[in-house]
Amino acid sequence: MVPVEKENAYQLREYLHRKVSESAHADPFKSSFLCFLGLSRDGVSSFDFAMLSLYQRCSIAGLGVLDETVSTLDVSRLLGQAAKIDSTPRPWVSDMFGVMAVKWLVGQMNNARIAREFENWISGFLAQQISSDHLNLFEKDIAAYIRSSDSAVYASACVPLFLHYRRIRRIDDHQLRLSLIGCFMAEFRAQAQAQEDNSTALLSLMVYVFDQVNQDVAVVPPKGWSLNDLLGFLEHIPVGLKRWTWEDAGRTRGAEPVKWQVENEYHVQNLLYVLLAPIFNDIADEVNLQPVGQKNPRIDLYLPSLHTIIEVKYRKDEKKSFQALIGEIAEDASLYRADTNYKGARIVIFLWDCTRATQEHAKFKEGVSKIDGIDGCVITSAPSTMSW
Repeated sequence: MVPVEKENAYQLREYLHRKVSESAHADPFKSSFLCFLGLSRDGVSSFDFAMLSLYQRCSIAGLGVLDETVSTLDVSRLLGQAAKIDSTPRPWVSDMFGVMAVKWLVGQMNNARIAREFENWISGFLAQQISSDHLNLFEKDIAAYIRSSDSAVYASACVPLFLHYRRIRRIDDHQLRLSLIGCFMAEFRAQAQAQEDNSTALLSLMVYVFDQVNQDVAVVPPKGWSLNDLLGFLEHIPVGLKRWTWEDAGRTRGAEPVKWQVENEYHVQNLLYVLLAPIFNDIADEVNLQPVGQKNPRIDLYLPSLHTIIEVKYRKDEKKSFQALIGEIAEDASLYRADTNYKGARIVIFLWDCTRATQEHAKFKEGVSKIDGIDGCVITSAPSTMSW
């Protein structure tokens, strides 16, 4: 039990991290899980992978932290084993974290037969474990995710936040995420100060989520930003453009006139990066996605904390029609959603219109909004002081 005087959350975090590091050192799965969460300073402990049980090899392989793999035949062998031998439960029956890793391994294999075998395998013990008193609140939530990852309802805050930060099941509603964070901090303190010994895997999960929460709440203002807040911010950019530098004569003695040219999409992208980076310190630009055939999609700007893509478009002159822009946007959206990591991401279109064709903007926004997967469209006309 952690001493009561250790009330500071960061002290609790350090205490738990030391505890799980010491406990995980001699256990192959615990050590691998700690490494999977990015909490191991020394990497995975040394052990002979080939000498482990079939279940241990499969669960560790599902974490993807080692070069060693298991064959489809071996996975099928594991999934063909019963939950009990002579009324004695097998090790995985009460090991929800290990079974979760096996679920990930099955998903990575992308084999329909293996997927069916996994569902049949967990049907032999999972429902009974969930309804029993053998699992704690967090383990029951892990079991619910294993059984029905998309529709599971969770009783804890830790597990859904873990799935969110691992980009397994995103929580796009920022206010909901902040509410869960508040609940999680209470769970974190309770588990850190609990008298009973909790599993190393659970405490590792707690430390991981605590670290992610610490980054998350620092990313945006305390009240949090929603998609509407982002759209509102982008739509108000023109208010500041009245101070855009476009000089006919130098402002100081002997100075040459300066004109801030915006000549392409990259310039607009850079402008948005400058404006958003102080608010979203996790902002990423030029993010390469998984190839789609001969196509190599790339995201202009990405805000992980909102799981939102900003696609920048630039209309230099009338040669670039609004119809062509809509076609490009539709193609971009479909390519982005082909990447499993960004399939559920929100997409915001930001158009910089040098032609200032304001009479077309409403129709353009209406058309863009009808494209599947587009969650917002902002159009900013170049400042009228700019001459072309």
